[in-house]
Amino acid sequence: MTPLARAARFAAALLLVAAPRSEAQSSSIRVTIAGGPHAGTYELKRDQCDALNGQIISMFTPEKPAGRTAGSNAPESIELYTEPGMGKPDGFAVRVDFRSKSGQRIAYEIYAIPPELQAPGRNKPPSGRGSVTIRQEKTATIADFRGETKDGVRMGGSVVCGKR
Repeated sequence: MTPLARAARFAAALLLVAAPRSEAQSSSIRVTIAGGPHAGTYELKRDQCDALNGQIISMFTPEKPAGRTAGSNAPESIELYTEPGMGKPDGFAVRVDFRSKSGQRIAYEIYAIPPELQAPGRNKPPSGRGSVTIRQEKTATIADFRGETKDGVRMGGSVVCGKR
């Protein structure tokens, strides 16, 4: 399990016991990768997106992942996790996974959550760099992000967690 997935799972568990909870509907994520073999813009709608007090946890997969062949240019999944800065800059982690024709997983990841915003005992060092802006609107929590992976690939995009 990736560190990003572990962080998202931990945060999701915290959300399950927190109240009030804002469940998502009409959720979407849009990511632009500027460079490398997967350069392009990818937009996915559906799956899981939870928002609570400015924090977003999302996991998006294509409509028919089983029908996709290895090596396709569509992502297998896109994950985004934000951590509100509470008076300081917000933190975020984003990961976009692809599968090569050989079956190898290719991941583009930015982990930009400073140690002071991480769960106690976590202290994961940054991987890449970037910034995120989280805003609350009447019908959704929205996070706009941009940054660069540790390998220098620029990424940017937004996630919209709609509210019921």
